[in-house]
Amino acid sequence: MRKYIEDPRETSPCHFKGVDLFREMLGVHVGWIIYWDIIATFERCEESSPSGKGRYSLKRLSSHIDAWINVLKKRYDATPPHFRSERMCFLDHLFAQQWRFNYKDFKDLEPDQNGLGRRLPGGAWNYYAGTTPLFCQSNKVWGTDIDDVYAPVNNNDTHWIAMWISIPKRHIVVWDNICSGISPEDLDVVMEPFLYMVPYLLVEWASSDEQRAQYSLKPFTYERSTNIPSVRAGDCGMYTLKYIECYALGVKFSKKDFAKANGKTMRDKMAVDIFQELLDAHEFENKDNDANLGAYEG
Repeated sequence: MRKYIEDPRETSPCHFKGVDLFREMLGVHVGWIIYWDIIATFERCEESSPSGKGRYSLKRLSSHIDAWINVLKKRYDATPPHFRSERMCFLDHLFAQQWRFNYKDFKDLEPDQNGLGRRLPGGAWNYYAGTTPLFCQSNKVWGTDIDDVYAPVNNNDTHWIAMWISIPKRHIVVWDNICSGISPEDLDVVMEPFLYMVPYLLVEWASSDEQRAQYSLKPFTYERSTNIPSVRAGDCGMYTLKYIECYALGVKFSKKDFAKANGKTMRDKMAVDIFQELLDAHEFENKDNDANLGAYEG
């Protein structure tokens, strides 16, 4: 296991030999902070520092998750015919984080006589209308222009799963590469905010009575898919992203391609793609949405 050095500026040049080669391969100049982030991208999330504390905070690990989501957004924006549909969108980790955090407020508010009048999480409209992130807006509206929504979901800062929301089917599919990581009862709790708030959002913000009549406040259904390859603990974040990518492209989850032994190669290739296609992805972190995290606190 790598010996972690808390301040990369104090390390010897040989420690960054591999990163220097990586920089030369990309043909770009990156600073020390980005060097360290490149290394962090390669590491498995369950590895820990010498202090015994987790290697990553959720924010730091999520920056890598969102960087790949940003790559998918840019690819989809550039060549939508390469994907299985031209009516889809990819969401960052903040979507699930905010919706789960604010679900109690939503549920506790008494609705009006039409079942409406509840408060949705901060930033919900931006996701619904495709206005976030600012650097890659689609301006496509859920239900009107979007049928399929893909998003990573974090559970207890320890495990990542992928979520595909099908608006026409009123159904959500969960891709969980370590099913033992979340019990069926706990997964019910994780998914409940989306089962209830997605149909509510579609009714609440329908642009016309005719469109509103197409929707219902009845909760969506969900299932945890059982036909995906399992992975080793710590690789869940990377494979969560690859499940989203493969399904969006219409590619099957090949057990051969998703073999545990391929994890390192797959991770390295993703890191190269991030810094080739989205050099400042680590600086984005979808800052336009940061304010929404505390929108209803206090």
